[in-house]
Amino acid sequence: MRETRILEFKETITNTFLKTVSAFSNYNGGTILFGVDDNGNVKGLPDVKQACLDIENKINDSISPQPNYTLEIQNNEQTIKLTVKSGLQKPYLYKSKAYKRNDTATIEVDTLEFSRLVLDGKNISFEELPCKDQELSFKILH
Repeated sequence: MRETRILEFKETITNTFLKTVSAFSNYNGGTILFGVDDNGNVKGLPDVKQACLDIENKINDSISPQPNYTLEIQNNEQTIKLTVKSGLQKPYLYKSKAYKRNDTATIEVDTLEFSRLVLDGKNISFEELPCKDQELSFKILH
């Protein structure tokens, strides 16, 4: 098993996973497995119940708007599976920045992509935006 665009491994719980939660919420969703190293080996977490609370509190306190996610304890209470769904109120921000997945890395979106996310959150595409300079007369047909 290896990391992909929609799968991330975290051996421990640090705030870096919050960028990935932002990325998954902004795009196609994904899964983060805690207690698993970068090679996909189960290392386990010392106290999974407390870890679940920590993850939940970090997400609730740091990501805005609130993302849609589920937490599940797995592997005989050694690992935690965090499933993040693609959200409707894009962009989902962590520390006032939006993120996306670039293969197995999580990176900050540029200004153009940020604009796309804002429009997507409003259910609008660039093609639907009004043009500032619209001369729509059809003089040739006359």
